Amino acid sequence: MSYLIHSDVAILTQRLTEAEATVKAILSGEIDAVVDPRSNSPVLLALAQKALRESEARYRSIVETANEGIWMMNFDSTITFVNQRLADMLGYRPSEVVGRSFYDFIPPKGREEAGRRLKRASLGRAEESEGTILQRSGQETWVLIKSNRIHDSAGESTGMLAMITDATRHRAAERALRESEAEHRQIVESTSDGIIKIDRSSIITFVNARLAEMLGYTSAELVGTTLLSIVARSERANLLQSIMERQQDNTTTLETFYRHKLGAEIAVSIAGSSLLDGQGELVGVLGVVRDVTERKKLQAQLIVSDRMASVGTLAAGVAHEINNPLAAVIANLEFIDEGVAMLQVSGVADQDPEWFRERITDPMLDARAAAERVRFIVRDLMIFSRSPTDEPKHAVDVNAVLESSLRMGWNEVRHRAELVKHLGTVPFAVANEARLGQVFLNLIVNAAQSLPVGQVSSHEIRVSTFQAGESVVIEIGDTGSGIAPEVIERIFDAFYTTKSVGVGTGLGLAICQRIVTDMGGTLTVTSTLGVGSVFRVCIPVAVETAATPPEVQSAHFFEAGGRLLIVDDEEAVGRILRRSLDKNYDICIVDSACAALALIEAGDTFDLILCDLMMPSMTGMDLHSTLLRVAPAQAQRMMFMTGGAFTDEARQFLASSGVIHVEKPFHLEFLRATVHEFLVRAECIR
Repeated sequence: MSYLIHSDVAILTQRLTEAEATVKAILSGEIDAVVDPRSNSPVLLALAQKALRESEARYRSIVETANEGIWMMNFDSTITFVNQRLADMLGYRPSEVVGRSFYDFIPPKGREEAGRRLKRASLGRAEESEGTILQRSGQETWVLIKSNRIHDSAGESTGMLAMITDATRHRAAERALRESEAEHRQIVESTSDGIIKIDRSSIITFVNARLAEMLGYTSAELVGTTLLSIVARSERANLLQSIMERQQDNTTTLETFYRHKLGAEIAVSIAGSSLLDGQGELVGVLGVVRDVTERKKLQAQLIVSDRMASVGTLAAGVAHEINNPLAAVIANLEFIDEGVAMLQVSGVADQDPEWFRERITDPMLDARAAAERVRFIVRDLMIFSRSPTDEPKHAVDVNAVLESSLRMGWNEVRHRAELVKHLGTVPFAVANEARLGQVFLNLIVNAAQSLPVGQVSSHEIRVSTFQAGESVVIEIGDTGSGIAPEVIERIFDAFYTTKSVGVGTGLGLAICQRIVTDMGGTLTVTSTLGVGSVFRVCIPVAVETAATPPEVQSAHFFEAGGRLLIVDDEEAVGRILRRSLDKNYDICIVDSACAALALIEAGDTFDLILCDLMMPSMTGMDLHSTLLRVAPAQAQRMMFMTGGAFTDEARQFLASSGVIHVEKPFHLEFLRATVHEFLVRAECIR
């Protein structure tokens, strides 16, 4: 608007000048007037006067009604005209301003620049600038000045025209904007979360100080690089896919791993928002990044803590389950010992075969059966106690895991309810065996603890498995009192529990749901007051089934031959291995890895080194590492025995080295077959 007014004023000023010159020329006789025959008056003069009046009226209307102040001055700085708006702005009447120097209304500090502006205008340079004018009260007012020169009819510059706009509000708005920007920048830079902005090409255009600090860089080092440069290699493909799938969403949340400048991986949770231009087109993404590394560690610790709490709850029952078969083993073995002593004294074994069966054969079978029970219990404990850092998912036999969990929780169940099982023929599921067992055990114990002790015939715990679409479904139900509707929505919340103080942590169901969700499944519950509850676990069906262990051949098919070194710090293990393998092999036994290393360094060689994994002083892993340096051919001849790889180092060694190992306790037929197969393959390699 101010630009249009400025143009109109300049044009009108020029036309007025031209009209005035025409009137003066007619009056002086320099040009002839045309006479109107009706009125006998000069037509041209009348027309010029009329144009002059109309132009002047239009000129004054525009100038006086404009929101901008207007003044005109000669190049000697004398003001020749001001409108009422500018006079009000200065605090004067127009007549008090006209005739004075415009420098009178410019603060001293701005007069030099005002003079240069006046000079530039005299050269015909139109310009816009900011400055201050001085009011009658002495107060300075910020104004926006648009100036241009004025020409006469001959095209000569006669002065300057300036449009003055009060910029006080504009300056205040600018100042408020700058303060707001500074405040928001301070918030962005001081927040505990990282903030990142990327364009459509995933180029980083902004990071705040917190994110730069989190990753070990400066902000300048990150701006201009690609997003993938700070993402862990293992997560890059997943992140790109996630961005492509969610780029049209206004907001999205995901978890991934960023890479620190020094190489460490940082677990982060990112809340992203799409950035759109004026046409609604995606131009980038703004992300709020939170470091959740410590939260992940805490979750792992909580899982361990909850698992240990479960183990503590079951400790008495597990000890009872172990002591029963162990007592049978000891009693049966003592009975066998007495019978053997009696045989040696009386020679009755040849005279009474029935007595021999009752005193020797049957007790031996009972002892072996009881020992097998102990072996299963120990195996279940080992599965349940595996470290949460070892979390691979693979094809799992759900029914087998459920049976294992039922054995673990049997002491809680048998005093409270009848166990009803309907295990269907279901495919393998994609899961982690230890974590799935933890979920089942927790649900079984919860079901049992919802029932009173001593009313076994009145209650049931029902366990069933079946396939539904692409999922294996496991249901664990009870006939307890049920869960109230106002409570059921909260039972999966962390630290929420309906149990008495000191009985439950409130973490069990929350952790179970997290475990099942991480495996791509769901955990839900239905409950009716007075009837009971049913927890349902759904796990995706595995595409590939688990490998079937090879059949164990009978030892009498094996051919004799080969020199074996047995390394175990348990002398009893060495003796039973000698008794079992001595007929087929040349066997040497030592009770430490150091002794085995000494034999090999002295020049002895062996076709197979059957070595315990965990031993004092020098472990089987240490022996293997040393032999790789001093006798690599012998290192390739090692096979390991383990009673449980209970350290992270041992688990990593077995997983990454590719060595063959057998678990203790082992069946002798299986051990003989494994040794024989190892030697056959070794001979093929040679």
